Amino acid sequence: MPDPSESQTADMTPVVDRIHLIDSLRAAALCGVILFNIVAMVAGFLSRELLLRASPVDLGFAAVDVLLIQGKARSCFALLFGVGFGILMERANSRGQDFTRFYLRRMAVLLAIGLCNLTFLFFGDILILYALLGISMLLFRGWGNRALLVGGLALVVLPPVAQGIAEAAVGGPLPNLAGLGPAQIEGLMPASVQAYRGSSFSTYAMANWRYYLDMYRVHTADTLVYNASVLGLFLLGLWAARSNVLTDIERWRPFLRRVVWWCLPAGLLLSVVQGTRHLGIAAHGAAYGVVTASYAALAFAAFGYIALLCLFLTRGRGRQIQKVLAPMGRMALTGYLASNLIGAFVFYGWGLGSMSRWSITGLCLLGLTIFAGLCAFSAVWLRFFRFGLAEWVWRSLTYGYPQPLLKPRAAVRAPA
Repeated sequence: MPDPSESQTADMTPVVDRIHLIDSLRAAALCGVILFNIVAMVAGFLSRELLLRASPVDLGFAAVDVLLIQGKARSCFALLFGVGFGILMERANSRGQDFTRFYLRRMAVLLAIGLCNLTFLFFGDILILYALLGISMLLFRGWGNRALLVGGLALVVLPPVAQGIAEAAVGGPLPNLAGLGPAQIEGLMPASVQAYRGSSFSTYAMANWRYYLDMYRVHTADTLVYNASVLGLFLLGLWAARSNVLTDIERWRPFLRRVVWWCLPAGLLLSVVQGTRHLGIAAHGAAYGVVTASYAALAFAAFGYIALLCLFLTRGRGRQIQKVLAPMGRMALTGYLASNLIGAFVFYGWGLGSMSRWSITGLCLLGLTIFAGLCAFSAVWLRFFRFGLAEWVWRSLTYGYPQPLLKPRAAVRAPA
């Protein structure tokens, strides 16, 4: 969430000592996350209605969202979170600082922010999971690079493949903690839509929690596989940080080219298989398990995206785009929370209550508009302030006292 916030590399370091490429990568991942979340805020409850009234243009946007974005943006975020952990740990150790205590405070604050995000803004919060798995990363600090690489890949690949084999054997989804069958599960979301259409904020907040907990109760195997994948991506990000993959691009450029040529086509091709489930194309028997196993492809598509962006953003015109994206990457937590607030206010009954009036095309365009607006806002904000507002709260609570927010006047006047 890729830390969902300001880069972890900023902590314990001056703002001027940032790694701008990682900020840019985080911003690009955030674009996909915002687009996915904005669509999910409506499609999570009205997916059948959206597809039934979809125009050819709507179906095109839906296909792009499912095949190119869903799962990949979140995977990029998770990988970058691991990178940030590695860089932050290395800098803390080089200065002889107590990294463990600092990092535990940092994750505790992120957990609190995630709990607020889930309660008041978005049922699909990822900050809680990132904070909890982020704490577990302390257990892997002593692992060597080979162990991180093998362990990370194993967590990304083996759980969905094992789940797929099991589902192929039974010819359908595995049992869940709630003991519900497919037909009962399908009826859960439409039944809860009234809580989001209504004007009661307390009912809305309780519905958010119900949705979040139902991911474990109702979609038990899928959720556990997703969590394992996130941890695996954290480990791979830590490996990338230790190996300087994203901080020494010229040295790793041949490797990154190979990642693009191998991972991106394979990941996107298998994403077509995975995408059939999200587009309402039913699979039965052994085919159901094949679709489930193809979930592993999402991470490999993300590897390809990250490698492609690294190659592009460090040469020619890509450097200019890097400068445009970097401010948003520095304010990624603010951007993530702001996009959730905007979406919830626009769609749900305590705000404008317009959930039923949107098409798939409209949702995608709204997501892109929100991201573009946040990019522009971030560039202006960071001319005068050292951090985004949410990043400032996170840092201040982590350190235990308010951090300087305003830039010195000389820095504000200095040319970019």
